[in-house]
Amino acid sequence: MRTVDNAASARQSRWQKLRSDAALLLRFAAMTLYYFTEGRRLRRIYRACEARGEVFWVDDDPAESERRLR
Repeated sequence: MRTVDNAASARQSRWQKLRSDAALLLRFAAMTLYYFTEGRRLRRIYRACEARGEVFWVDDDPAESERRLR
């Protein structure tokens, strides 16, 4: 099982560990927000394509390709 602790974490002070944990929490929060907002956008586009009888390919979404290039 993977863990966020490593050999260097044993030498870290409490404040450094707290700062690292806070950064990880912020990253999780940002990822969750991104997944909800992008998921909502993609579901909306998918439903519109489905109503028109079209196939929606996520890879063909210009915004998705632009994000991969960054």
